[in-house]
Amino acid sequence: MCFAPESNESFQQSDPLILPGIEPFLPNGTDPDAAKSLAALYRSHCTSLVECIRYCKEKTFFHLFTSFQGTLTMPVQKLFANPAVSPWIEECDFLLYQRMMRIVSVLILQVVPKPVLDTLRSISERLVPHIRDSFQGLPLHVIRAKESPATLFAGLLDRALRVNLTAHAAANMLANPANRDLMYMEWITMINMRKVAESMPSRGMDDVVNLLLSEMRDLLDPVNVPWEIECLTLQGEIAVRSGRQPQAANLDDSSASGVLDRWVTFLRGLPNRFPYASPTDIVWCVQRLGTTVMRDITIMQGKSFGSWWVTKCWIDEMIQFMAEQGGFMKLKSASQSQLTIPKRQSTNRELSNQGSRYSSASDDFNISRMSESQPDRARFPSGPSAASQQQASHDDSGIGIRTPDEDLPGEKFSFTPANDQDLFVGGDLQDHLGDI
Repeated sequence: MCFAPESNESFQQSDPLILPGIEPFLPNGTDPDAAKSLAALYRSHCTSLVECIRYCKEKTFFHLFTSFQGTLTMPVQKLFANPAVSPWIEECDFLLYQRMMRIVSVLILQVVPKPVLDTLRSISERLVPHIRDSFQGLPLHVIRAKESPATLFAGLLDRALRVNLTAHAAANMLANPANRDLMYMEWITMINMRKVAESMPSRGMDDVVNLLLSEMRDLLDPVNVPWEIECLTLQGEIAVRSGRQPQAANLDDSSASGVLDRWVTFLRGLPNRFPYASPTDIVWCVQRLGTTVMRDITIMQGKSFGSWWVTKCWIDEMIQFMAEQGGFMKLKSASQSQLTIPKRQSTNRELSNQGSRYSSASDDFNISRMSESQPDRARFPSGPSAASQQQASHDDSGIGIRTPDEDLPGEKFSFTPANDQDLFVGGDLQDHLGDI
């Protein structure tokens, strides 16, 4: 996982696809004409696949895999099956799928027509099995070189579709000012900040709480919250200390897209806010924080439960997609996707902790480190692991908690995509969905 920084370069879908040169991968004695033919044919093959994604041509997309070997002459096909060329095939395919993901990623918060969603879903489900069938006559190293990037792309494409579906439901909730008012009122009156702090690694406790206290109002952008009530809460106290009362809501930016964009900008900025946390830590902590919030609202029988739950579902999918996409866009080979955790020397850890009363975020996931006393703050429970699950004791403290009268109206919030009267057939994604 890796959060990719915002790129200032404008991306044009019509830009040519540039593949790595084949020369460094050629075995000794290779016919130069065969090498040039293979490079030209594979570049044409990859370019055609990108165009199929761009114009949403599902049948042509899968047919290109099936017919590719038929375009190769015998010398070229022999070179294609050579083990030395497999790393080149894998690098080319990573660049191919990275270009496809750049095209798809601009759609995740857009209202995408159902035919487009169905095509992308079909590709995510059928791509890897189709590659196996199409190249089954070739050596195993060729199939593996084709499968590895395709598998990662298919999983990331499925994640993008989940983000898109949950984004529609979250936008329906957050675009309603009454929902945002209720969500914020119950946030400041029902959420126990100490419980939020306990759910975070000890090093990030203060940073997380300060971030939520200072920015949650701007994220939700409520329209009508009585100051006489808010001034009695922690958020109101922070506003008084800073010498200002919370500003009025920005009515010009209360549309569905504007609300979601604020959250996306907030999530993209988390790696800079927590430079000491790994991408995995950030994803896991965001999801755990949302669970803590939902638990407090449930216990307090908050009426905004449905709105918060739908928003949490989208945030969880979005932060996961950001981290997965950032890592995928940096890959050049499948071996890079294997996560390795470097061993830390005890001396380095001790030195890093001398300037802070907190241990590092990664160290907090080590159970053996939790014996240190922290009298002024709660002990941070370890991350999900087999050992911690075995040691967990039975907790029946939830017995007797009444369910809210409205019984979590989940049936009101459907994750079905919005209908679009204009069918998307053979058109450029940018033309049909507008400038991004």
